Amino acid sequence: MSIEVNQYEGATPWGNRGQYVGDAGDTAVEALRGTRADFTASKHKVFTQPCPNWTTPEMEMDNYRAVVRDDTKEILGLTGKNFSLYQPLEFAQFADDIAMNGDMKVHTIGVDGGGAKIWMLCKIGSVEIVPNDKVDHYLFLLNGYDGKTALQAMFTSIRVTCSNVARVAVKQAKGEVVRIRHTKNMVVNAAEARRVLRVGQDAFAESDEFMKKLADIPMTTSDWIDFCLTVFPSPPVGEDGEFSKRAMTRADNNRSTLTSLYHDGRGARIPGVQGTAWGAYNAITEYAGYHRQTRGDQRFESLMMGSGADFVRSGTNVLRSLTN
Repeated sequence: MSIEVNQYEGATPWGNRGQYVGDAGDTAVEALRGTRADFTASKHKVFTQPCPNWTTPEMEMDNYRAVVRDDTKEILGLTGKNFSLYQPLEFAQFADDIAMNGDMKVHTIGVDGGGAKIWMLCKIGSVEIVPNDKVDHYLFLLNGYDGKTALQAMFTSIRVTCSNVARVAVKQAKGEVVRIRHTKNMVVNAAEARRVLRVGQDAFAESDEFMKKLADIPMTTSDWIDFCLTVFPSPPVGEDGEFSKRAMTRADNNRSTLTSLYHDGRGARIPGVQGTAWGAYNAITEYAGYHRQTRGDQRFESLMMGSGADFVRSGTNVLRSLTN
C-alpha cells in the first residue's frame, strides 16, 4: 500500500481526535503499532455488588460480560455474553485485507473513550471534479468495545482544498455504510473484506459522477434562495399566528452563514466552483464541518454517524433533484 497521503493544512473536522500515522508504515498493522489503539481487551464475568442483608456476598449476572482493556484495566463496556471481541490488531488486518495489496494508506487512527471505540481513516483514491479541485476517497473504519458499536466501514470524501468531510453522496443511504455486528456468528474474513471493497468502489463511482454533474449545473440567484429556504426553512407559525422570533433569527443567521460560505468559503473561488451546484454542495459540507452546532467535541462523529451526516444528506438530496 503506497499511495500518497495528504496532511491537510489548517483545522480539520476531526481536530485532535486522531493521530496522524501516514508515515508510520505501509500497512494498517504497521500503522497501528505504538498508537493508543495498540491494545488488547478481554471479557470478564459480571457480579452484583454485595448487600448487607443478603445471605450470599454477590451474584453472578450470567448473561452479561464486561469488556476490559488488558493494559489499563479500564472497563470499556457492558455486553451480552455472546459478544464477539475483535481485537485492534485484527481490525488493522481487516483494513489490510480490504486493500488486497492495492493502493490504500492509513492516514489517521483515533481512540475514543479510552478504547471504547477505535477508528481508522484510510485513503484509497481521488478524483478531480474541476481543474485544481481534487476530492480524496477515504475508507472510515470503526470498531467498538462498548457493547453498542458494530464494526463499520463507511465511505467518505474529503475535499483537499478545504478538508470538508462528508459521507459519499449515493442515492441510497445504505450504500454509505457496511455494518458487521459483534455476535457469536460474527464473520470478518478476506471474503467480507472484498465485499466491503466492492461496495466502496460502487459508492465512489456514483459519488464522483454526481459531483461532476453538480459542477455543470449553474445556480441562479433564485435557485440559491430556494435552496437556502429548503435547507433552513422558516419556523412554523404558532397558535397566536406569529413566528418564534428566536427561531426565525436562527434560520436567518444559518442562511446568511451558508450564503457566505457559498460565495467566499474555502475553495469557493476556484474556477468552475462558484455559481454552481458543486459550490452549493461544498457550502453545505463546510457548514456541517465547521459551523453547525454540535455537542462538545463530537463534530467528527456527527459528520460520520450522526445528525451532521443527516444534514449533509438532506442538502445533497435537494441538489440531486437538479441533476434529474
